[in-house]
Amino acid sequence: MMRKSPKTEALLSIADISRHFSLPESTTRYYCKRFAAYIPSVGEGRRRRYRAETLDVIQAILDQMQKSRTAVAVDEALQTLFPRNAVALADTQLALPEDQTPSTLPPAALHLIERQTTALEGILLVLQGLVQRMADHMDESKEDTSALRKDIDTLRTLLDASEKTQQADIEQLRQWMGRVIQNRQRQIAAM
Repeated sequence: MMRKSPKTEALLSIADISRHFSLPESTTRYYCKRFAAYIPSVGEGRRRRYRAETLDVIQAILDQMQKSRTAVAVDEALQTLFPRNAVALADTQLALPEDQTPSTLPPAALHLIERQTTALEGILLVLQGLVQRMADHMDESKEDTSALRKDIDTLRTLLDASEKTQQADIEQLRQWMGRVIQNRQRQIAAM
């Protein structure tokens, strides 16, 4: 039985790539996200898997990071070494060479572009709905704020009236207590 080399094996996970290069998974994940335009992948989210060619790209990233230590320099080096993914081409259709218009792209690439466009349109609809809800909430907030201000003004008026009533009650209590004390003193003096 012949053993497959890493380049011909099935799709790779972040953990597989990390083990291959003895890198922390967080570093591998960063490279795969930062340089996604050059890394062939399949799937989305946690189900995303990487083609064997990814190992060549990651090796080039590691080599370039040793030399230049900047992501911009790595990006420039990758541009000369590797083609961009169809997904990246969809992001930057203006970057297509003149002889490679969208109609000459392979059907799989066109399908990826269509899926991405559909996804972006869905995101746009969600964002528009969110903006509308926020605008509605702002209007409600203004109405709520206006109502709260009226309530606060009413409470201030009631508080002022309550303080005046309390002051009047205290003054009346003082007068009453003063009379009680005077009556007591008279009773004591009369005895």
